[in-house]
Amino acid sequence: MNKTLLAVAISAMALGGIAQAQPELSIGAGVYDFDSDRNVDNDVVGKLGLGYRFDDSPFGIEGAYSASSAETSSNASYDLDAFQLDGLYHFATQGAWTPYLAAGVGELTTETSSAKDSDTFFNLGGGARYALSESAALRADLRALRTDETDANDLVATLSLVFGLGGAPAMMEKDLDGDGVADSMDFCPGTPAGVGVDGSGCPLDEDKDGVADYQDDCLDTAPGLKVDATGCPMMDSEVVTFNLDVEFETDSARIRSGYTADIESLAEFMSTYTQTQVLLGGHTDNLGSEAYNQALSQKRADAVKRALIVRGVQADRIEARGFGESRPIADNMNAEGRAQNRRVVAAVTAVKTTEAMK
Repeated sequence: MNKTLLAVAISAMALGGIAQAQPELSIGAGVYDFDSDRNVDNDVVGKLGLGYRFDDSPFGIEGAYSASSAETSSNASYDLDAFQLDGLYHFATQGAWTPYLAAGVGELTTETSSAKDSDTFFNLGGGARYALSESAALRADLRALRTDETDANDLVATLSLVFGLGGAPAMMEKDLDGDGVADSMDFCPGTPAGVGVDGSGCPLDEDKDGVADYQDDCLDTAPGLKVDATGCPMMDSEVVTFNLDVEFETDSARIRSGYTADIESLAEFMSTYTQTQVLLGGHTDNLGSEAYNQALSQKRADAVKRALIVRGVQADRIEARGFGESRPIADNMNAEGRAQNRRVVAAVTAVKTTEAMK
């Protein structure tokens, strides 16, 4: 490959790419590891490059010039000049770091006191760049070179400073919170370090409850529920009451079959609300002596208590108390009123909590 033609190609690439790519200049130095067949000691190499990264693309191109002044094993001078044209592929940015792969072709000229040779070479390698600012970066690069005619395999490692030209970023968009999403695309700047984010740069929220997973104490909350600041469901409360009214025959403490379902419902209510207590109040009409009616009212309350215990309610949650004829709710002067007064009554209140809906 003719050096002049390569230089023309690099210039054409530079002039044609300015309108659609971000230009940068790199200046660096490193170590040139010569193939052992060359009989040349390893030496320092300088490198100057002009490159472009295409907008909204991981691809870029670069033209570069390298030079080294080494010595042969017999202490003779050995000068090297290389022009190359490379293509680069940049991987997704991780914070300030951007790894890349590179490959290209070029022309290598070597000169000693007795001869001067030129040879085409191919190179393959990669590296990583670290953004120092919006317009400057540090770049580490490692390339393997294979010459066409001499079949030599060289290795070149360089460290360069990269400067964006015309105020363009040096191959790197700013990502101040280091979440892998460039600030220009980040809808949630300032995400804490180590927090997983989605494509918009916002913390992940798998259950979609509005609380980010890293702050959510109740992951997998069901859709539609209200949650608090910790991501846990909020609760609605409601006071619920169960009333029991069991009437008895005259001078009897036997529970009539028609009230069995009511007692079973009270037992179920107390099983649901396990913190509840119940007071069973036994009552009579005014027929008979006051002492007799007091004992009869207690028997009626005890009968309902036994019915609840049989249905699974713990005895220590039930108080049975007879009030005799002292608390009538109807007129004892007629049969209808006396029937209403022969009773056991109870009212049990509980707080019912349910998950609040949005």
